[in-house]
Amino acid sequence: MGQPHAIGEAFLAAAVEPQRWLDALGQLASATGSDHAQLIGIGLRYSIDFNWVSDTDDVAHAAADRPELTTPTTNFRVAAGLTAPPNAILAEDRYAALRPHLIDDAYLDLCSDLHIPHGCQTTLLSGSTGLIGFALLRSQRTGPTDAKTREMFASVRASAATAAALQLALEREGHRLVAGSFEAMGTACFVLDRKMTVQAVTLSAETLLHEGTLRLADARVVLPRADDNKRLAAAMTSLSAGQVQAGTIAIADEGGALTLRLHRLPLREWNMGFAPYAILIAKRAGGGAADLAFLRGNYDLTAAEGEIALLLHAGRPRDAICAARGITRETLRSHLRSLFAKLGVSRETEAIHLLHALFD
Repeated sequence: MGQPHAIGEAFLAAAVEPQRWLDALGQLASATGSDHAQLIGIGLRYSIDFNWVSDTDDVAHAAADRPELTTPTTNFRVAAGLTAPPNAILAEDRYAALRPHLIDDAYLDLCSDLHIPHGCQTTLLSGSTGLIGFALLRSQRTGPTDAKTREMFASVRASAATAAALQLALEREGHRLVAGSFEAMGTACFVLDRKMTVQAVTLSAETLLHEGTLRLADARVVLPRADDNKRLAAAMTSLSAGQVQAGTIAIADEGGALTLRLHRLPLREWNMGFAPYAILIAKRAGGGAADLAFLRGNYDLTAAEGEIALLLHAGRPRDAICAARGITRETLRSHLRSLFAKLGVSRETEAIHLLHALFD
């Protein structure tokens, strides 16, 4: 059945070069006479980086395309993993005990279609947000696992678990390194992964969260207004599609205008596959409260006029200013007429030029 040590080394290599998971899984499948070997992540934290199946794309795609079949009520393999003791090797006898308790036959039908009714499995890592499973998948042709197959599988479990844990640790460290670079510049920065969830923040970003200007929900940045959240979601979708800078979003609060810029980080051929993917930079336009005080003190602006001036400086169009302020276009026109008169200009473009001259 091959050498467990060599297969274990192949798994350890995958920790720093994730594409090699397929090579390691292929070696294990071949050594055990199985059709496929699988590494599968269940839950938001693990589902993208840990979804590999040797010698086929069909199984991995099925898990991604039909997430409803990755619940313990529909999938006997998931149910087995969630109820197993640590390090346990589960096989066909456990599957047989769980099948009658499934709510439907959808996953059983899928196993039949993909020719993977048999196999064995174990859990490499688990936590409150999900788990990473490790399995052999076998067809009717290769038949159920035997004691020798399960012994070989168990012998490489520790190496696979170490590799998965190391990949996660390197991922966390990579996010911290990026955050540290922006920390040195005093920048409010959120470091994002490929799922656009926050993995690290700078102290300046923590301040914005503490103030309530921004907040996190399920590790995602949330803005105060629903329409701004839609714009941020659209920007993130564009970023995932390959844009380097997905756009700029400006919001207003008591501290003035806050500009958010979303950037994709450079991708290198040599990166480990789990490098930080994007950054969200938050910057006060013109200094926030200090600039608002300057405008009000030197140009006799009302609070509303001062905040509108900062939003103009941040590049917000009129519709966005109305939405941010909760006012009608007619009310905005009235504010702008008064603002332009106090600034000594006659048009919006002149006001914007003046504001940039004052604060940029």
